[in-house]
Amino acid sequence: MRIIQREVQQGAAQLISWGDNEFFTVLRGEQAASGKELVIVAAAGKNSLPHLHTIHKQAKLQGFVSTRIHTKRPDSMLRMGKSLGYEKAETILRAVL
Repeated sequence: MRIIQREVQQGAAQLISWGDNEFFTVLRGEQAASGKELVIVAAAGKNSLPHLHTIHKQAKLQGFVSTRIHTKRPDSMLRMGKSLGYEKAETILRAVL
C-alpha cells in the first residue's frame, strides 16, 4: 500500500474516481514490448465492469495497446473480465521473511 501511495504522490500513478465516486482505480502507464500498456494497480468499489469498459475506451483513445490488472482475486477478475478479453498472464508468489 505504501508503494502505491508513493507512486501517486510522485505522479508515477494516478488515483481516479469513476461514476460519482462509485469506483476507484490507481492507474499508471508502462512501455511494454508491444507498445503502451495501462496498468490497473489497484481498484475498489462497486459496478466495476461498466467502469472497466470506460477505462478501456479511454485507454484506447490515449494510444494504449493493452491493459494489465494487478489483483489478489484472479479467479473472480478472470470471470468478470472475460467479456473484455482478460486472460491470465502471470503469477506472482511472495514469501515474507
